[in-house]
Amino acid sequence: MIYVPDLENYKCFVVRSENVIRAYKQIPYNNSTIEYRDYYFNSNYLYQDGEQTFSQYTTLPICLDNNNLSTNFYYRNDLDSILTCFLIISIFTLLIPITILKRFFRRFN
Repeated sequence: MIYVPDLENYKCFVVRSENVIRAYKQIPYNNSTIEYRDYYFNSNYLYQDGEQTFSQYTTLPICLDNNNLSTNFYYRNDLDSILTCFLIISIFTLLIPITILKRFFRRFN
């Protein structure tokens, strides 16, 4: 399964390279200009919008099967980075204040 952040608003998904998935708002056809969004999934799913023009001389892209795409959060490839950041933030926001409060109240006993 491939995680795509905004699966419902796009009709066609194409793997452009090993780091980029291109999502088209409409299914590409000849003599048309279609809006797209490139998702850089190895860069925390940053994206870049643009337009692509298809003429009768360009090759139309082959769309991925929607059964291979998902919006399920667990299919993200940066989930380990997110959990690491959450752990570090929770240490600073929970553990450090708790230890400071324990030491503060220990002095009064």
